[in-house]
Amino acid sequence: MDRYKYEFLLAAQLILAALSPLLSSAIDAPVLINIALTIVFVSAMYIISSTRQHFVIGMVLMIPAFSLLWLSKATGSDTLEFISYIFSTLFFCYVVSLILSDIFHVRLITVDVIAGGISVYLFIGNIWGLLYTLIARVDSNAFNIPAKTAEYLGDTMEHAGAAMYFSFVTLTTLGYGDITPVNSFARTLAYLEAAIGQVYLTVLIASLVGMHLASQKGEQL
Repeated sequence: MDRYKYEFLLAAQLILAALSPLLSSAIDAPVLINIALTIVFVSAMYIISSTRQHFVIGMVLMIPAFSLLWLSKATGSDTLEFISYIFSTLFFCYVVSLILSDIFHVRLITVDVIAGGISVYLFIGNIWGLLYTLIARVDSNAFNIPAKTAEYLGDTMEHAGAAMYFSFVTLTTLGYGDITPVNSFARTLAYLEAAIGQVYLTVLIASLVGMHLASQKGEQL
């Protein structure tokens, strides 16, 4: 199981990424997306539970994150949802730090290690998406959403769906321009995300793939 731990995590993240836009207009979308998000939480928790310290810290961050998220949906409380997003951001940041530490210390680059690197890339998109949501809830005018865009994304970034969309469009530097950060802090986060996304892909992921291919050629010789 440990041999494929990052591949399972990546699969859970891809399911979440696929469900979010496909179910955006469905009645049961929040519940289904929360289920997928819970699977990501559990998968991430399994990965970081190799030591007692990591397990305890992870649980301290994860339990409030997804329990408050579900409770907020049941009660309709924006405050509980806001707090759950904060804990989710912290939990994802902690998971990213541990995965990167593992990748930097591994001796043999396998497909699973590359999957871990890609998982970090997706976590970056999730983290920034949550940050954009938090900013929008503090400052409702932090983002400008044109009327045409609002027809399919909604007229606010206070919900994670639109924020995640903007985050991954920015991370991959697609830059559709259908959402514009107006708040100075939001603008700063946006260009930092774009820069980090490109550097991460061209340096870390490319290096991992290169080392993996080199090790395979070495085994064949």
